[in-house]
Amino acid sequence: MAMPLTELNEPALHYPPSIEDIQLIQESIVLPLALIVVERNRRELDRKARALRSIFARAADLVMMQMKADLTLNTRLLIRSGITVCKDSSSNGNVSYRYNCRGFEETAAYSHEYIRNEINRRISAYNTGIFTKP
Repeated sequence: MAMPLTELNEPALHYPPSIEDIQLIQESIVLPLALIVVERNRRELDRKARALRSIFARAADLVMMQMKADLTLNTRLLIRSGITVCKDSSSNGNVSYRYNCRGFEETAAYSHEYIRNEINRRISAYNTGIFTKP
């Protein structure tokens, strides 16, 4: 079924994303990468025998569980907001992502260093959340 012309020509469809939309886009980029890092570290914990391995493994499991829940929520919010994000290219120490926010298309480029710092920041925030009482 074709989209009615009134919706296609709706000026609100082509406005730049709001601050909340940008946060959703950034979360959709960084959170899956942070989850990969935690999963890799969890597998490494299983390979190495350490005295406190079970405590660290349980903490990693809790972090992964919360990250997966947040990733699911983020994906739902992106879909509800009409936003799509995909990796565009990677070169010269930068990674670029293309997003479409209700008809407004743009590319966002991030340095590998920025992505690495954001991943560390997010993982630290999740770790802090484990040991903080609600």
